[in-house]
Amino acid sequence: MKRLLPLLLLFLLQASCVTFDNYYALDAQYLERRQLETRRFETDDEDAMLVASAQLLQDLGFTLEESETKLGLITASKDRKAITTAGKVAVVLLAAMTNTKAVYDTEQKIYAMLVSTKSRNTKGFNVRIEFARIIKNNQNQTSIEIIREPEIYTEFFDKLGQSLFLVANNV
Repeated sequence: MKRLLPLLLLFLLQASCVTFDNYYALDAQYLERRQLETRRFETDDEDAMLVASAQLLQDLGFTLEESETKLGLITASKDRKAITTAGKVAVVLLAAMTNTKAVYDTEQKIYAMLVSTKSRNTKGFNVRIEFARIIKNNQNQTSIEIIREPEIYTEFFDKLGQSLFLVANNV
């Protein structure tokens, strides 16, 4: 046992010297994703913009989890079924025909994280939102994926722009 201790310490010391060259490197699609997830709104009232954002998220079925207006941060989530009954039946039938175990998604939790920052170059604020989801299947396995569909982000920002217009004009 006394011989193992120095060997273990040497192993731990060597393992601690491993470097990660690309740990902070950005992937090739980073700028494209950032453009998709970010819009600039010309308003001086960040509080009104955050209120409009929170109300829009609630209108979309999200429940607010965190809101820190001083930091310009809102997080929200909503629970949804991950598969329709017809989809479940199709997966089970396919598994029965191929003599395999049917694996299908059962539930998902969709998250939204919104961050507002003061625009450096122009008047207004930049709003960045990211949607992600955690999916659980019938085998109690989970997976996490970031939602990348451009239509979702475009629709969100269009509705946020309309909401800000209504708030600015007291409608």
